[in-house]
Amino acid sequence: MTSSMTLELPDDRHDRLRRLVEATGERTKAGALDVAVKHYLADLRNKEAVVDDLPADVVDELSTPYLPIERSTSVGRE
Repeated sequence: MTSSMTLELPDDRHDRLRRLVEATGERTKAGALDVAVKHYLADLRNKEAVVDDLPADVVDELSTPYLPIERSTSVGRE
């Protein structure tokens, strides 16, 4: 079963999607979006795996509004 989706594309979104297709080397918008989603999820997983080992300034640099990362610190005695 095939489903289709229509995306409303204002000029800025159309431009970003065009650049994504070019950057990924994909031939279709769907293929480019699939690559971008896979990248986003892998990037998030990788960042979450190492975030506690990074200096705070590096965490700030790696965090974006689209892929925010945070680290938690706890201090205590055993």
